[in-house]
Order: sequence, then structure tokens, then C-alpha cells
Amino acid sequence: MTEQATPPAARPVPTQEEIDKGKLMAILGYLCCFLIPLLAAKDNKYAMYHCEQALAIFLLQIVGSILAIVLIGYLVILFGYVLMIIGIINAATGKYGPLPLIGSIGTKFNLVK
Repeated sequence: MTEQATPPAARPVPTQEEIDKGKLMAILGYLCCFLIPLLAAKDNKYAMYHCEQALAIFLLQIVGSILAIVLIGYLVILFGYVLMIIGIINAATGKYGPLPLIGSIGTKFNLVK
């Protein structure tokens, strides 16, 4: 036995026939792309409802991806500053050794003869 969430009162409720006919398009909207039900089942209320939900998820994922790129970019820059400070401290204290995580990359430039 499955329970359906009650849609808002202003929205038309799909018939059982629309639900049965729109299930595949609704599933494809989540799995592939919200455009599939939008193009193939635009007259089916059930498919269109799930198309709206899939579109909301798609937009959330775009915003999340942008935030992740920005945050990761800032974290990489911050990490670079931390390594710069470690390098300054190493240089000021006379330490001769690679920086954490990326020091082996620097030695590949082979500038020390």
C-alpha cells in the first residue's frame, strides 16, 4: 500500500489513468533529464509534476556544483598560502627539505645542481 502526498489545492490532480501512463516518463525525468517528460508527455499531469520535481533537483545540483567549485578553488588557494608560510618558515629557520604534499613536484624541476 502506497500513500501519495497531497498536492496543493490549486493544482489539478492526475487521474489513475494519467498516473499509469505517466510513470515511465516520470522515472525517465529523474534518471535521464527533466526534458524527456517535458517534450514527450507535456499533457500528462503526473509526468509534468515529476518533471517539475526533477527540474528542482537539477537546479539544486547546478547550484551545488558551482558552490563546490568555488569552495574547492578557495581551499586550494588557501592551501597554497599555508604552504607559502611553511616555506618562509623553513627558509628562515634553515630547514632544507620538501614542503608537505607538493615538495616532490618542486624537486622535479631540477634547479639545484
